[in-house]
Amino acid sequence: MSVMDTLIANAQKKHTRIVFPEGSDERITQAAHKIEKRGIAHPIIIEPSMMTAEAISAYAHQLTELTEMPLEILEMMLAEPLNFATAMVALGEADGMVAGLDCATQDVIMSSQMFIKLDEAISLPSSFFIMELADNDLGEDGCLIFADCAVVVQPTFDELADIAISTADSAQRILGWQPRVAMLSFSTKGSAGHADVKKVTEALDKVRTNRADIAIDGELQVDSALVSSVAAAKVKEKSEVAGKANILVFPDLDAANAGYKLVQRLAGAKAYGPVLQGFRKPVSDLSRGATVEDIIGAAVLVAAQVEE
Repeated sequence: MSVMDTLIANAQKKHTRIVFPEGSDERITQAAHKIEKRGIAHPIIIEPSMMTAEAISAYAHQLTELTEMPLEILEMMLAEPLNFATAMVALGEADGMVAGLDCATQDVIMSSQMFIKLDEAISLPSSFFIMELADNDLGEDGCLIFADCAVVVQPTFDELADIAISTADSAQRILGWQPRVAMLSFSTKGSAGHADVKKVTEALDKVRTNRADIAIDGELQVDSALVSSVAAAKVKEKSEVAGKANILVFPDLDAANAGYKLVQRLAGAKAYGPVLQGFRKPVSDLSRGATVEDIIGAAVLVAAQVEE
């Protein structure tokens, strides 16, 4: 059974409500029909008939207590379908959201930060992909998580630590994994010196200080993180992660985005995401060219994050 089959089976046990703000796109309509038919979730498609003056006013009044924003400003903002959808999630009218066909990623993030808000322990949103490989010897039975492939361009060491923590928690919550996090670099354990390497080691130290429960190691080159024989040659001290990582945290967006696309295109891996993380309730972003199946996959990943 593939990782997606497992997630679908888990989603079907719940009664998740997922809101789609881009209801005018035919792909959303088609995906929503299949999501409902397969019992993955109950889709809520935002249409003009839903966004009545009465509904906007009711949401705005409730949000004044959560956001401390003026009522008039909230009413203006909620006239936008994306904001209306995030308000529904924030107020418990929906359990999660899938957006991004027409909305830019930064707009999805900004709206989610404004209304759904970040978890208390997280300073910034980030993202991850679940990569399903043909080689079952790598990662977690052939699956790996890559982060951050879509949001944070040049993370500081503090932000890189946040990404590592968020991703480890996502892996445990969604997939039931015991996370083994590799902080990637072009260097393994001091084999090269550079400011970029120092950033990775400082992020590692911060995670170890704040979250001693997470198995994490670095700095590691990709082969040292994934291949036990390479790890044995390059990593001299005992490591819970080297050679057997299931989460790869890349040092910046250049490396992460290129990395997941190379693995997807050259190795034929399936890439599920990007899934946004760090918010109090689940949100998934879509690429502009997302297919109906991509939308269904995003809905499954959102449903997987909702507590029963």
